Amino acid sequence: MHVIPCFLLLAALTGVLPNSAQADEISLASQRQLFLRAEQALDQNRDAEYFALASNLKGYPLYPYLQYQWLKNHLDADADIKQFLNEHAASRYAAGLRQKWLLALGKKQQWLVLLNNYQGSDDPELQCYAGLAQLQTGQALEAFNQARALWLSGKSQPDNCDVLFEAYKSSPYFNKELINQRFHAALKRDNQSLASYLTRFFSDAELKQANTWLKLHRQPETVIADTGWRENPEQAGELFAHAIDRWLETNVETAMTTWDSHKSQIAITPATAAFIEKRIAIALALKHDSRAYARLSQLENSDESAREWRVRAALNMQNWQDVAVAITGLNDDEKSQEKWQYWQARGLAETGQSAAANALFLQLAKNRSFYGFLAAGRLRQAIELVDRPLTVSSSDLETLQNRPDFQVFSELLAIDRKPEAKRQWWYAIAKLDSRQLPVAAKLAQQANCPALAIATIAKANQWDDVNLRFPLIYIQPIQSNAAAQQLDPGLILGLIRQESAFDEFADSPAGAKGLMQIMPNTGRQIAAELRDSWDSDYSLFKPELNVKYGAFYFKKLLRQFNGHVALATAAYNAGANKVKRWLPENRALPADIWIENIPYKETRGYVASVLMYSLIYQQRLQRDSLKIDDLMREVMPG
Repeated sequence: MHVIPCFLLLAALTGVLPNSAQADEISLASQRQLFLRAEQALDQNRDAEYFALASNLKGYPLYPYLQYQWLKNHLDADADIKQFLNEHAASRYAAGLRQKWLLALGKKQQWLVLLNNYQGSDDPELQCYAGLAQLQTGQALEAFNQARALWLSGKSQPDNCDVLFEAYKSSPYFNKELINQRFHAALKRDNQSLASYLTRFFSDAELKQANTWLKLHRQPETVIADTGWRENPEQAGELFAHAIDRWLETNVETAMTTWDSHKSQIAITPATAAFIEKRIAIALALKHDSRAYARLSQLENSDESAREWRVRAALNMQNWQDVAVAITGLNDDEKSQEKWQYWQARGLAETGQSAAANALFLQLAKNRSFYGFLAAGRLRQAIELVDRPLTVSSSDLETLQNRPDFQVFSELLAIDRKPEAKRQWWYAIAKLDSRQLPVAAKLAQQANCPALAIATIAKANQWDDVNLRFPLIYIQPIQSNAAAQQLDPGLILGLIRQESAFDEFADSPAGAKGLMQIMPNTGRQIAAELRDSWDSDYSLFKPELNVKYGAFYFKKLLRQFNGHVALATAAYNAGANKVKRWLPENRALPADIWIENIPYKETRGYVASVLMYSLIYQQRLQRDSLKIDDLMREVMPG
């Protein structure tokens, strides 16, 4: 690797390293200390000291990580980087370093070196540099194929793509239709700035048509008064449909009425008409409109989404005859799903066919699932956990633990780099087969990484080790805060299991943090209400504080929704204002029907999971205070 000047190495060795570090063999504990000192030297730009310390760590599992940290800040060290990529090709850090290096090569226009080391990428900036490198080395066809894919993506691309695009536009492989295609791809992605930019390349006639598209995209309601879109019969149908599609997002009623009034007067392709009809039907179902079932029933060649919303629309009206018809319309795979079997049983029960209903409920009640627990509730019987612990041999555990990727994981945990360890874990298990994944799950459990154990065993499609999938940890802060807020601890455990799977450092793309995924703004508001001091957003990674604030917030939602657990749970995920909009207007709804009709798929699954997990934790805590009926009270009109 990097050649260290002799005088620097000598000074570092004599002035920095302890005698133990100069021995032939260094203990793992000593290596950890050397690693941390090397990192500190690196952070403080004390290169001589860093090189001296690093030279004693070549057998240490985190040596590639240490090298990566130096090399990513010295991207001009081409020889060292090539050596690293060759020696540590299997390391997680190889791909990241390669990408940083290639981007640096692109900026320096070192085209041959870039191409010789390019292995493909999802990064558009690097893709454009690769295209430019191909262009500069006589590979025009490959370069323009790269350019075409980026051009037609509908996305705004990095600045370095401009040179590639200019070359592409000047080539015989480009034509004006590609500008039109990119314009429409941008509109499809709602990339209005790119679509507007592209209008400068249109002729006067094309510009007029493009401006019509943009106007209807931005102001779809103008499709009624402004009839300029009709001037080009070839595009009139697509323009009209596009306006309706956009309008449905803000005003379903008027968009639907306009479509129904004008669709027969305009030439619209069957595929486009079918798309809009489905959009209208599902939009009505999402609004719990009584006309949804009829519109969904009229669809030809309906897909899974339309078929399922047809069942939900019938459920929302509590029209059990229509429910039966809609379930009959599902395909065989859909009918085999337990949620539709549950609703089939509910329909049988509601229409007086108790024996057939109970036979289905009995089968479902054997499952550890939301619908299985609902079925058990219908039968007034206890839920079944079906606990079958995994059996993993100590030799299999040892074999896996000794693999280099997992040694890196263990060392990252040992030096308290949990977020980095989590990233390493995902890299490591991506290489495992179905037989090795359960072993890895047990390894994560033993390492006290419940979130990794839970996710890994799910990846293995193993569902019956209850202790692994539903761990009892952080019990003291959970129970104390449950008591303080007069909540059942099973509810808090259920929320944590769904929100973070007990990962105290969980950090969502939206910024929610910690065990109960508290947003920083919410955390600050709660701190003010409780008159707590607020240190920083990072405080939310402290389990005790996070559980305190999460329990307080959930209790606040419970009060807002009159103690209704399902509604408060939905509000914890989607926000209280949305849940208020989802409440029935005129009559109470059974809670299972209300949950099934939650418009957001994520929230629908979230509520079902939290309620199921809460009941599981009731049993794990050996409590019986929380019953399925407590969770499934009728939902009253808003």
